[in-house]
Amino acid sequence: MENFDDKYKKRNPFTVPEGYFEGLTGRIMDRLEEQRKPRKMKFLQRIKPYLGLVAIFLLALLVIQAIYPLTLDKERSLQKERESQVALSSEGEEDIFDSGFNPTSEEIIEYLASEVDSYELIYAENY
Repeated sequence: MENFDDKYKKRNPFTVPEGYFEGLTGRIMDRLEEQRKPRKMKFLQRIKPYLGLVAIFLLALLVIQAIYPLTLDKERSLQKERESQVALSSEGEEDIFDSGFNPTSEEIIEYLASEVDSYELIYAENY
């Protein structure tokens, strides 16, 4: 390893090509002039940033159009099911709640007293 260090310590391994600095200024100026000229953008390049936004919007719209009707159908089917259950349950029962039914507190207490079992009274006395 000492041999390698001695060999490259004294000499610079990097060299500059012949005539590099003579034409350097002209080459730099040519590149600057090329960069100053505006490039003509194609139509697709101009609208490319907006295409991503449009694609995201359309995807969201498609997802909403696909999912929203499914939820509406479920809600409608549940509503129809509830209505059919209410219709079946109300067919066999008479309507006990009519507009003229307005019991007083005493009537309610009498009704509850007549409907209470002895077991319920025992249970109520314990608590």
